[in-house]
Amino acid sequence: MLNYGLVSTAIGEEREQLLKGIRLLADIAHKHQVPVTWATDTKSVQFIAKLLTTWHAENGDSPVLMLDAKPVWDANWEAEQTANPGNSTEAMASHLVTMREKLPAYITREWERFKRALPWAEPSVAGAAFKNDVFLHALEQTGFRGLWGYHWNPEGVDATDTRASKAELDRGGFGCFYPFEASTSIDTIVTRDDTTENDAGRFKKIVGIPYYTAAHLAEDVHNLRAVLLTETAKKHYDIYVENTAWNQWLGYVEHIDPFRVAQLGQDGLGRLDAYFAHIVSNQRTKPVLLSEIVDDYADRCKRTEPTAIIEAVPTTQNETDAPKSALKMFYYDAACELTFVEGNMEPVEIKNYTGEHGARSVAQKPTLTGFSPTRHRTKLHIAITVESTRAMPYGLTVWGDHDGLQLTESNVDDVRWIGEHLLFIRLTLQPGKNEFNIQLTI
Repeated sequence: MLNYGLVSTAIGEEREQLLKGIRLLADIAHKHQVPVTWATDTKSVQFIAKLLTTWHAENGDSPVLMLDAKPVWDANWEAEQTANPGNSTEAMASHLVTMREKLPAYITREWERFKRALPWAEPSVAGAAFKNDVFLHALEQTGFRGLWGYHWNPEGVDATDTRASKAELDRGGFGCFYPFEASTSIDTIVTRDDTTENDAGRFKKIVGIPYYTAAHLAEDVHNLRAVLLTETAKKHYDIYVENTAWNQWLGYVEHIDPFRVAQLGQDGLGRLDAYFAHIVSNQRTKPVLLSEIVDDYADRCKRTEPTAIIEAVPTTQNETDAPKSALKMFYYDAACELTFVEGNMEPVEIKNYTGEHGARSVAQKPTLTGFSPTRHRTKLHIAITVESTRAMPYGLTVWGDHDGLQLTESNVDDVRWIGEHLLFIRLTLQPGKNEFNIQLTI
């Protein structure tokens, strides 16, 4: 089953256009029984509260509280640097201690203002562009269970800035996950008595939610309106429906700006209507709120669920040639993100979520120096050798239909069948020469 979540950011100064956009979107979505999660802030919620209350009662819509903690974070950091000139370590230690107090208070104040406009609302999912480990801790303290807004390959985030959003840096964004589950660098938070405390387990209660799930499938996918105009919305959605076959849990989150909805025109609104009709016609899809996505993920996935997405990508360069395509696989789990192209066993791209510096694309990739399958009667033995300069997560793909084979023995992390497309082997490497063995029965 594919959990489908529609999010719209109901925020803006131009009230007339905003109200026009949210009404148009609500009319079409509710026509097809698609609930809308409205992401709004304490300012905009004041003049859309009546509509949200009506849609909550009649259609099950729900809000997401948008938060911007960056001004609070930056102001305090500047104050700490002034108070501790020339000692950045002391400044950061004091900064983190203060933020552990100020951020929960900031979130509580924002929620109280929000709740005055929507008394029926309950803290569940928040949304944010700026986010880090201390912010996640504060969300949990104040009763939230999910955070929406993780981007795949986010632009404009400086990885060298110690104030930058580490949560944004640490993950991709095409699936739900538990932030920092695999991190070894950001779990140490300075406490009031200057001791350290490991918060790794606490963050597993917060579910990270992608801003737009299909962003990894195309460069221009950041808003539902864009893919409606390029007529690729159904294609991207259908890819995820097909991938439910080999994933234990799968969600599909789409975002649309109500101001853009107001500009769609009759043709664009017709496309949006047809798209929602297409979604609800598929019995393998369940339209839900973001809060329901969080509940379902937390209930069914106690750890970040390994997820594999297969997509057929065009390979023909010359317009006169017959269309050709090759398969591409995107994979992520708690420790890494790997991308494979059909015909290559080794990943073409690796993002390592572990280590002291958080998520980083791996430039110096490990080398597969040995892959030797041998068959003896009904047993297939595969010996694998990989050389690496560092300890890191890794994986290999054996393309082709391997239905009928069963795993009987191995010293690898995981072996999984991705339909009729490939056999995926998940490895954890140590520096130097790594040897693995897999035994399958035929």
